[in-house]
Amino acid sequence: MLSKLKQECGGGFTSKLEGMFKDMELSKDINVAFKQHLNVNTRNLASIDMTVNILTMGYWPTYQAMDVTLPDQMVKFQDIFKDFYLSKHSGRKLQWQPTLGYCVLKATFKSGHKELVVSLFQTLVILLFNKYDEVTFEYIKAATNIEDGELRRTLQSLACGKARVLNKIPKGRDIEDNDKFRFNNEFTNKLFRIKINQIQMKETVS
Repeated sequence: MLSKLKQECGGGFTSKLEGMFKDMELSKDINVAFKQHLNVNTRNLASIDMTVNILTMGYWPTYQAMDVTLPDQMVKFQDIFKDFYLSKHSGRKLQWQPTLGYCVLKATFKSGHKELVVSLFQTLVILLFNKYDEVTFEYIKAATNIEDGELRRTLQSLACGKARVLNKIPKGRDIEDNDKFRFNNEFTNKLFRIKINQIQMKETVS
């Protein structure tokens, strides 16, 4: 397909696409080597299985850098991967993009076990309920360091969408500063693996 596009539109048109495909192929090889590295250098990473895509700036759309508070185990995994990658590619710089991350979480409800396919932001919120029965909006904001608007959209997707794995108190579509949230133990779904879509920011045209 790329070769046909190149013939029709020229190399300038397809150069970024070729770079994207190359990034994905190289990322596969890097992740295989990293898993082999972990097997040899056993570390206590619990049950986390992380895959990293190395995307070259210039080929991909740019995203605003955002620092969020990750669980200690995720930070440890990132540090181990960074050391591994830079030992193979000295002089390069890694910049993590949490807006592009996603996770598969194992969750237990009254109806049984489920797997939740969620964004990294959704993950950070859900993991808080491993420790707490109820949390406030302000606490979630402080604990995760997710930007205010992004956090409100994240909570809407978890508590106000089709797959409501959280209960919002009081009920309502909008997320307010004084809202509280509880894990919805009564959640049911006929599917075992459930993808909870993140609510996108609305674009306005002036």
